Amino acid sequence: MKVSDLVFKEHPSKGFDTIATHTFPNGYGASIITGQDAYSSETAPYELAVLHNGKITYDTELTGDVLGYLTEEEVNEYLLKIEAL
Repeated sequence: MKVSDLVFKEHPSKGFDTIATHTFPNGYGASIITGQDAYSSETAPYELAVLHNGKITYDTELTGDVLGYLTEEEVNEYLLKIEAL
């Protein structure tokens, strides 16, 4: 799974532009957002939250918070790590 495989939709909250989510067979997944209120910049436009059973989790070996200021390559790397949890 890569960012280019995801389907981004309009985010329902003001201040965010788009959102894409994906769940892996292990029950873990990712929510990836973009927009001015996301932890992002022009060169690192993605913010990623790890999901478990459809809800944000802050209790994984990858992170204890959302991951901001990510490039597409970094998001792709995190997607591989989430799939391997």
